[in-house]
Amino acid sequence: MRKLGYVSARFPFALAEQFFEPEVESLAERFDVVLIPTRATSGRDRYPHLRASAHYLGFFDAEVVRLALREFARAPGAALRALGTLAFAKSTLRARAVNLALFPKALALAHEARRLGIEHMHVNWMTSSATIVYVASRLTGIPFSITAHQHDIFYDNLTTQKVRAAEFVRVISERNCRHLQALVPPDLRAKCVVVHLGVRLPAAPATPATPPERRLRILCSARMCVWKGHRYLLAALAQLRDAGLPFVCDLAGDGEIASAVAQGIARHALGDRVRMLGNVPHGALVASLERGDYDLAVLASTERAGEHEGIPVALMEAMAAQLPVVATRTGSIPELVDEASGILVADRDPDALAAAIAALAADPARRRALGVAGRARVLADFTTERTTAALTRLLSNSAPWRGESVERGSEVPLERAMGRFGDTLVARYGGGEHVL
Repeated sequence: MRKLGYVSARFPFALAEQFFEPEVESLAERFDVVLIPTRATSGRDRYPHLRASAHYLGFFDAEVVRLALREFARAPGAALRALGTLAFAKSTLRARAVNLALFPKALALAHEARRLGIEHMHVNWMTSSATIVYVASRLTGIPFSITAHQHDIFYDNLTTQKVRAAEFVRVISERNCRHLQALVPPDLRAKCVVVHLGVRLPAAPATPATPPERRLRILCSARMCVWKGHRYLLAALAQLRDAGLPFVCDLAGDGEIASAVAQGIARHALGDRVRMLGNVPHGALVASLERGDYDLAVLASTERAGEHEGIPVALMEAMAAQLPVVATRTGSIPELVDEASGILVADRDPDALAAAIAALAADPARRRALGVAGRARVLADFTTERTTAALTRLLSNSAPWRGESVERGSEVPLERAMGRFGDTLVARYGGGEHVL
């Protein structure tokens, strides 16, 4: 079976990036998948049930240093030319500093990818994870591809070099694909293709013909960062409480503004209505949706230049479980939710958010209709089976799998702009095989 290195930031050694689980599970039916995170800080596999092997490579420890030195000793000239690209190719100062700090990790990945017999590397995120794979590919000749998600597209981090070197760049939404294509030269735009992330389609939860009188049960599943709009959701919920609407809202997720969210709950006196669940295991969250534990899913995301939603997996999963959704008209959300399958409102508008929630609270029949339409929308375009089949077609056209030979240990040619720097380093330090 073809051996695929599936590279991420922390998955599967953390609960972050849980949305990769269905895709990995589906890819493992087609490839021998090795999961390699670039920023893991713990060696505990959180997804041992997956039919994929998890390879722990520490964030930056003695083992990474040892492997990096071995890789440098194998081909110092190639390593120095790759280092020259990181140091001098176009990128922001912050991206350049991060890339240089991660260079030993890239060398270590090159060593391990070769040792493990990986034939193709597919990396999530255009930022530092893709930098590590880009360098590892140059040192090994192993082809790679990228999934670009949302904010990572806008970081000026060797974007053109990565797209040029990659077999393809899969982008999860039409809008973000257009953004990425605008950032690269015209001859590279055809390499950027849309393949959505997908979700499993669970059995539709049974819904009683006449729901019993009860508090409206709301779910907001979102990482706690500024652009997920929790402050506006809390303001809307305070309005609903003041208007006398009975409800309870669960906030699933954690992040850098968790303490601010807790303070917002206290400030609005919502402690008896809003619960912070923290990071909920993906399987448990999906199970709660399948049981029909909630009546409504809400996402109050905001947008500004270079910072907006892709197509949120949390909304896909809610809709797949036949849950109606209220969300903001931001990012690529309108590619998933339309007027037949949910309610979209302007961002940063608690009044509109509260009005949409109140309207659905008062109309169970409309909630059911939106839920049915939302599930049909996911079935049409966003199931894991459909999206992984499209990704598999792209991966199967990778160089070693379309019949082209790839010489392991060879180096992808250095970009012309880096030629003089690389030549100087090779002349000074040599380009043959050396042992440190």
